[in-house]
This record gives sequence, structure tokens and C-alpha cells, in this order.
Amino acid sequence: MQQAPTLPAAASSAPRPTVIVAAAALILGVVYLILTATQTSTVYYLTVGELLEEGPTVHGRQLRVAGDVTPGSVHKEDAGLVLRFLMQDGSGRIPVTYRGKPVPDIFGEDVQVVVEGKYGADGTFVASTLLAKCPSKFDTDAGADA
Repeated sequence: MQQAPTLPAAASSAPRPTVIVAAAALILGVVYLILTATQTSTVYYLTVGELLEEGPTVHGRQLRVAGDVTPGSVHKEDAGLVLRFLMQDGSGRIPVTYRGKPVPDIFGEDVQVVVEGKYGADGTFVASTLLAKCPSKFDTDAGADA
């Protein structure tokens, strides 16, 4: 009597545990990178009034604040490397200190600015970035006369 030939055991179609663990680790790593990248690039954008309303809850956090430079408040120190000014909107004003980097050419009194940095417990905003909005001074009547 002849025995039927034995077939090799069929390879399991289920993935091995090591492949599952490796795939899960890869997916978790990608998710972690996406979350950390969005958290570090996400910066709150506040007006001066909103910042003052937030109070101590935002001390030490990286923030972006918009407002106008208060006339008569701009002071340069240390050969122009430190710039101090007041920033305001309709609801209040805060002192701002900006250090070291070149100041935008259009920066001046009554110019709209956006500062990025940290709001200190002493009420001073220490800016690491200073952006000045270019004023729009187009005169539509001059174009009609031409």
C-alpha cells in the first residue's frame, strides 16, 4: 500500500508578529513626527487686548501678537541692538523688547507690527521676531487724473 505523498505545511497567510510590531512602530513614529512638527510651528496669534485678557496664563509661552507701535515710545539701546517700544491696539498697550537682529526698514511710529516671542511675568513681551506691515499709500484720485 502506497501512502499518499505528504504535502508541505501551507505557509501561514497571517503576518508574523515581528512584522506587525515593526509596522506599528513605523506608524507611531510618523504620527509622533507629524504631531511634534505641528505643535512647534503652531503659534497663537493674538491682538494686544487679547493678550492682556489672557494674563498670566500665557506667560512663558511662544506667542505671536499684532498691534501698532505707540508714537513716541521707540527707544534704541546698545548701539541699536536693543529696541524697546510700546505696542497698542484699541484695548491696551504692552512694552516690547526686541534684541539683536536688523529692524525692518519700514518700522516706525504708528506702524502695524507683528511680534513673535514670549510674554514675561513682568508684563514685557520679549520678541525674537519683528515684522512690520507695509503701509498701503496708494492714491486712487491720482490714477484718475493721469
